[in-house]
Amino acid sequence: MWQTAIATAVRNQRSNLRAFPWNFTLGHIIEGAYLVLVAYFSYVYLIQGDLDDKFALYTGTHNYLAFAIIGGTLNIFCVSMMMNVSRSLITEWREGTLEALLLSPSSRNGYFLGTAVQQFYRSGLILAAVLAFGILAGLRLPVPHLLSVLAGAFLFILSTYAMALVMGSVMLLTRDTYIVQNTLFTVMTLLCGFQFPRQYLPRFLQIAAEIFPLTTSLQLLRGALLTGETVSLTDLLPALLLSLVYIAVGLWCISRVERRLFEKF
Repeated sequence: MWQTAIATAVRNQRSNLRAFPWNFTLGHIIEGAYLVLVAYFSYVYLIQGDLDDKFALYTGTHNYLAFAIIGGTLNIFCVSMMMNVSRSLITEWREGTLEALLLSPSSRNGYFLGTAVQQFYRSGLILAAVLAFGILAGLRLPVPHLLSVLAGAFLFILSTYAMALVMGSVMLLTRDTYIVQNTLFTVMTLLCGFQFPRQYLPRFLQIAAEIFPLTTSLQLLRGALLTGETVSLTDLLPALLLSLVYIAVGLWCISRVERRLFEKF
């Protein structure tokens, strides 16, 4: 599996450097800079720093600017990761290499892990650039609990990977990327609480948000960064188990769709 992961990551990196070196990454960086500017001008000039008491109650902080920048940055990061991992197989199909991939003895989980690792590198550059814009806009964070931040970050990345596998199976089945990905990203951005505390949503939408492992992992990671909260194993367990369920369902669905495609070749 690890040989497949390393080979896939190297191949994708070479392909990206030759085919579209910086266009995609630069687009996400510009999007992130725009998001930081919108948060800054909204907070400073539109609402003039006036927040209601519910915001602090829901988030544990009055620092709206940090809340919005962290949420927006993580949103761009997970969208970039999910988009490329989920579209990997349908890209192989469009480029005419899917048949060779299906006939090869390579590990499918290794293939997706390699795609995720290579995309993590690119998304990490985007994350660093957007955070730099945030610091210039006044982003200030308390000293966090390092282990809690690392645990929250691992869970967030795992949740992103898990949801990408499920979305990838839907894309491959429907032969569509645009409608599937944008529908999911819109619903996810609304329900998971990237830009505002999800407690502002109606109760039934808050409950619906729990079907996404990103909801809990985002809350834990942002809490560890914003307020220095300590993340325990009990806090991690529900989202961790849900992510593993997503991974199992995603791999199973992809294998079923691959079998159907293989029969048509």
